[in-house]
Amino acid sequence: MSIYPYEQTYPSITYGLFSLNILVNRKRLRELDNHTVIIVTDEIIDDSLIRKFAEILLLKGCKNIAFCGTNAEEWHQIFEKVDLDVNGFNGADGYEDFAVMWCFNDIESLPDELYSCWNEVLILCSSMSVLKECRAVISDSMDSVNYCNS
Repeated sequence: MSIYPYEQTYPSITYGLFSLNILVNRKRLRELDNHTVIIVTDEIIDDSLIRKFAEILLLKGCKNIAFCGTNAEEWHQIFEKVDLDVNGFNGADGYEDFAVMWCFNDIESLPDELYSCWNEVLILCSSMSVLKECRAVISDSMDSVNYCNS
């Protein structure tokens, strides 16, 4: 019989705003090969901008990307198409080197998604209000885990 402690920990989390500054300052964006990027958006954004964001993140080495928000599925589909362009397709074997992508329904699910991340996490939000909401949900989750462990 194995006993596992109830205590769960989150990976290292960094927050950022998903804005046109990423396009302008792409060289300042660090390498993302050791990151899961979670994109949380509640705004409609032009497909061509989503494609540019996808190219930047995938070219920076990101291989784990989650989408949350009203347009999560649309973002997911565009990112998958860009992933094919960036990482290529290798005949019968499929992708040479592909990114793993998934969607989840709402910000309230964010703490559960974080538990499944095995590397650093970059949460990119479409607005400051969404970023604050993400922080609050994660903080509340951590507080409830700490309360249960005391």
